[in-house]
Amino acid sequence: MELRKYQNDHLGAARHAIKTGNRKIILQAPTGAGKTIEAAEVARAAINKGNNVLFLVNKRDLVYQCRDRFISFGIGDEVGLIMAGEETDFSRRIMIATIQTYHRRAKLDDPESNFWVHNAQIVIVDEAHSSVCSTYMSVLEIYKKKAVILGLTATPCRADGRGLGRVYDRIVSSADVRELTEQGYLVPMVYYAPDAPDLSKIPIKMNDYAKKELGEAMNKPKLVGDVYTQWFRIAPERPTLIFCVNVKHSLAIKQEFERCGVSIEHVDARTPTDVRQDIYRRFRDGDVQVMTNVGIATEGTDFPWVSCIVIARPTRSFAFYFQMAGRGLRPYPYKEDCILIDHSGCVDAHGFVDDPVEWTLDDKELAWSKKKKREKEKKLMTCKNCMFVFEGSKCPRCGAEVRNYGKLIETTDDDLVRVKGKEKQKKKATKEEKQNFYAMARVYAKRKGYKRGWIAHTYRKRFGVWPRGMSDRKEEPDHKFISFITHLNIKQAHARKKGTYFIDFSKNLCYNGRNN
Repeated sequence: MELRKYQNDHLGAARHAIKTGNRKIILQAPTGAGKTIEAAEVARAAINKGNNVLFLVNKRDLVYQCRDRFISFGIGDEVGLIMAGEETDFSRRIMIATIQTYHRRAKLDDPESNFWVHNAQIVIVDEAHSSVCSTYMSVLEIYKKKAVILGLTATPCRADGRGLGRVYDRIVSSADVRELTEQGYLVPMVYYAPDAPDLSKIPIKMNDYAKKELGEAMNKPKLVGDVYTQWFRIAPERPTLIFCVNVKHSLAIKQEFERCGVSIEHVDARTPTDVRQDIYRRFRDGDVQVMTNVGIATEGTDFPWVSCIVIARPTRSFAFYFQMAGRGLRPYPYKEDCILIDHSGCVDAHGFVDDPVEWTLDDKELAWSKKKKREKEKKLMTCKNCMFVFEGSKCPRCGAEVRNYGKLIETTDDDLVRVKGKEKQKKKATKEEKQNFYAMARVYAKRKGYKRGWIAHTYRKRFGVWPRGMSDRKEEPDHKFISFITHLNIKQAHARKKGTYFIDFSKNLCYNGRNN
């Protein structure tokens, strides 16, 4: 397997740092940049020079994932495992170990005489932001004088936000999110930010919100209901990953989605491995559309098919926010972008995930800072019409201008309307726009198995007239088309709840309240 240019450049910078005397280095790269691939290349080069490698991970799942990556580099025969339940072959040059098992077995007064201690010249630490934990510190103490230590992470900071200078002496950063997105290695993020919760009374512990009080604040019926309502409005057809505060909060959100007919599962640290893997498989295959999680999917997990991230777990930590949002950045067939729906205030507090960041090892201060402060006119704005987050004075999604924003009131269950500010005159659709909409409707109807009448009635709802003189060409539905269909779906859902009479032309059914 060949490395990408930015990966070669990253490893080249790391080699230069080693040559100049740095032996404890953090290889920082965004989620989805391929840090494990770089680690496999380091291991391949090391054993070719006669050196041994120890690769430390913090989850059992990652042991097998890393082994598969090393196999793809043609060095699978050199890989051994140190993990509970696995037989260890001490003749292997590369050992992949869970930190828990390795720490327990290597914890002797004399590591030199302990056969469990791998004679490694290179130690690679996955998810290196955990390196200051006592288990990692005691293991790394064995190797700090005789091996090069490489830490892999997207966010080189402690849980309290401070730097990792107690363990490492140099950070070598790869291309950032913006560069990798421009090169097509990550997908762009699209942001929506409904109203953030009031967190003013939540106490702060270790520079973040106290989990118990935060869970109580977020697990309110209205807030839980808003998670579903906004998701259904913005991204009802997307594979979605939801980040929750605690198990009770996650299960409450799961119950609300289930009540509305959505296929959804929940995972947390106590979910058995075989059950979790089965959920992941069904999530990947589309049998499960939405997955809620607590502390599982923030690191070391790979869900490239996910195209919507919902953050229902507020955090003061930019690093934690970055880890959550990063789960949706990986590319996947037919995936053009990822929608982030923020119910936590994270986007307002921390900005966009592709904002350039500078990292520091200083363990007395916050480990990150934005490279450039936002210009006043480029302040982040949330469109009060569609909840889209943007920079500037005009929403690129719906066209609303900042200077026209006024007080909004809820006049129906369908939409929010502007009650202050000059309303723009609605632009008349061109013949080409009507033809494009009709062509998209044909593709959408066929994909969904809708009746032909659905196309005509949807067209009429959009333009107020029946389709006339339209060609039979087909066109892939774009974001505006999907947004309009979502709008209609919400209206129909509310109509069912309120008992309004309407006709569903997708199935040729009439509804009158909850009976049909």
